[in-house]
Amino acid sequence: MEEPDIKGKSCKHQITSPVHNRDKKENDEEPASKKRLRYLKQVGLFFAAAMGHWNLGLSLSWPNTLASDLQMDNLTLFGTELHLADWEMDMTSSMLFIGTLPGFVFGGWLVAWLGRRKSMMVLAIPASLGWMLIALAINSPMILLGRFIVGIAYALLGVAVRTYLVEISDTEIRGAAGLTTEVMKGIGAIGVTGLGMILPWYHLAFVSTCHIMIYGLLIVPFLPESPTYLLVKGKEDKAHQVLQYLRGKYANLDEEMKQLKAKNECHTGKKGWRIIFKADIIKKCSIVFGLFFISNFCGSEVIRANALRMLQTSGLSLDKDLSTIFIFVLLLSGNISQALIIDRIGRRKCLALSLLLLMIAYAILGSYVFLQSQEIEVIHLLPEGNGTVPEEGISLTISKTWNWIPTVCLMSAAFSISLGIGPIPWMLSVEYFPTHIRSQVMSVCTFIGNLMSFVALQIYSPLQVLLTPAGLYWSYSCFALIGILYTILFVTETKGKRVG
Repeated sequence: MEEPDIKGKSCKHQITSPVHNRDKKENDEEPASKKRLRYLKQVGLFFAAAMGHWNLGLSLSWPNTLASDLQMDNLTLFGTELHLADWEMDMTSSMLFIGTLPGFVFGGWLVAWLGRRKSMMVLAIPASLGWMLIALAINSPMILLGRFIVGIAYALLGVAVRTYLVEISDTEIRGAAGLTTEVMKGIGAIGVTGLGMILPWYHLAFVSTCHIMIYGLLIVPFLPESPTYLLVKGKEDKAHQVLQYLRGKYANLDEEMKQLKAKNECHTGKKGWRIIFKADIIKKCSIVFGLFFISNFCGSEVIRANALRMLQTSGLSLDKDLSTIFIFVLLLSGNISQALIIDRIGRRKCLALSLLLLMIAYAILGSYVFLQSQEIEVIHLLPEGNGTVPEEGISLTISKTWNWIPTVCLMSAAFSISLGIGPIPWMLSVEYFPTHIRSQVMSVCTFIGNLMSFVALQIYSPLQVLLTPAGLYWSYSCFALIGILYTILFVTETKGKRVG
């Protein structure tokens, strides 16, 4: 096959090159047993690289443990009392996302310059410092500052790990590879809630410090560097060695390397912010921005950070810690389910299904909360001594009959979010762009996405007052409906396509 002539041709033409069909044919000749072993080896690398997201899942859900502990015992490690107002609890969740904003500003370029693997090692330093500040906190400013520093580290983690997973995985399992981060986040969320039943919030901070240090110093150094990063940096011999390790002896490595060069050629020479000002890049960034907006304003991050508070304002049928764990189990189950189907049905169908189920769950939850509040108001209008059933008896009967609805609805919402609208914006922020500009442009997309997460988390309490809890849940349902239409009209499918 002749060297492709890339002069005068658009990047779009290069991306739809027929090379993919040839590679697929050659890969099909690989014995099934060897392919399974090779995929198993890749999966091991996926989970090793994504191990840092266990810590991220712990951090995202840690405010639930803090809120639960402060209701029973508000003492710090040093025996002083800790008091947090509602707005400070909101800040405990959103400060993590504020920290990611400066982290994403330089994180994309740091990952492009330093490499994926070294960046994953470096992030352990600020993450451990932030967690130690939280563990030793005697007041809310120390907790908020610690969360800010941890957020900086997690911005770097998100850019480095997600680009790494896309670049080492085979096309056929790339979707599942990207979801290992979500699976590890889910395990971390369950872990922090379970450990929070036996450990106070400050001991959990020590546990997280130890974990992130083990990840950065003992796990990541043994991972291979991204082959596409090595190729873009001109280290073709090393890139070939890593590709041989990942793709096996049946793959046409020369053809894959040639295609990677072609896909990155059209962005060579562009530096700094000028990278994102090409028309096709701006268009794809805009699509990702829209998905992040829909994701955050249909409650994807709110439910992670405020599951306990949402249960308490909606009506609680089970033990608060068990209910929170069940919600995070459903988040994890959704991630696992998506990993099994995303490379079969594609990103767009997963998004549409996720948003449809989410719309239904929040519509029912909002209706229940609204009817419950209206029913209580009517009960209070009943005159005393009217010969009817006492108002305590009416309220208790209704509670026993229907108070399972909030937990079931929030569990359904958690499953729906993790089935698509939660992780897919992150996935597309990586898959839409070639290696040469991937980490930089992803940092811009996720900067905007996390800014939206901060806003959504920070206005959670004010919106409950302004819209009432029922109105807030209905608004989440409406955004889910908008998301379905947005997906159909604007989202481009990446299933089975090489991303360079």
